[in-house]
Amino acid sequence: MPIYLGIDGGGTKTECALSDGEKILGRFSSGSCKLQRVGREAAIHCLQAVVRGAFLEAKCNADDVKGACVGMSGASEPEVENVVKTAMLDVISCNVTVIGDHIVAFESVFQGGPGVLIISGTGSIAYGRNERGDTARAGGWGPVVSDEGSGDWIGRNAVAAVLRAHDSGLQSTKLMPRLMDLWQSPTREDIVRRTMSYPPPHFSALAPMVRECAEKGDSLAQDVMTRAGTELGLLTKIVMRRLWPSDRPTKVAIAGGVLCNSKLLRMVMQNVIRAERMKAVFEEAPADPVLGAVYLARTRKSSRAK
Repeated sequence: MPIYLGIDGGGTKTECALSDGEKILGRFSSGSCKLQRVGREAAIHCLQAVVRGAFLEAKCNADDVKGACVGMSGASEPEVENVVKTAMLDVISCNVTVIGDHIVAFESVFQGGPGVLIISGTGSIAYGRNERGDTARAGGWGPVVSDEGSGDWIGRNAVAAVLRAHDSGLQSTKLMPRLMDLWQSPTREDIVRRTMSYPPPHFSALAPMVRECAEKGDSLAQDVMTRAGTELGLLTKIVMRRLWPSDRPTKVAIAGGVLCNSKLLRMVMQNVIRAERMKAVFEEAPADPVLGAVYLARTRKSSRAK
């Protein structure tokens, strides 16, 4: 029986799934395999660990795998592909497709059809495909210059908002004491030093705290989340304008823990899109990226795609 292997390698979680083409036989997840975050050796170890874990759950072995697809951030970089291929050599023998993680997330929902996917996790990106097969993307150029509305963006902007509130003499926000506690930084100066440390802090780890404060009514946290949702809506509209010049019924799906876990973020994003695209149809169920990787493992034949 042929088995198809898919991996979604995100900035927070790495997940592998095995399928016989009809059902999922096994799934296994671990931490991040993002090369820029964990380094080469840790990334290879993580990728191999999720494959072996999925094999154990599915009760199958490497010889059964006839197709494999790995979705990774930065897949267009030769070093990223090299890490994936090196890792896979020790656990499977078939060809491996290495592709952007946003594409496997997209295909988990649309499977060859048209639509737009907006992702907000550690990073962010909007990606779409129209009925002619044309594709477009917006954002996703990394945390320094892009990734608008992502967990990293939210964390950075929350810290900036806390410091601005301190400068303005505003003491009512819950963000300041929560940030001091999370970073174990008792003063504003300690927070500033932490932001300038190398390697820099994982700002995306602050996003759940900002979301919780917003849900409890903190106006500063609500402002940060509202601006994040606006940015995600703007990214989505850029893609929609490029693929569909006029308003028409278009499916819009979501992915990423930050967006999926925040009702406020989704509501703001949808309102921004609806202001211009009244016929947009919002998918309720979030994307399951590893299923998109399995789908591509079964349907693609090239060993490399971006």
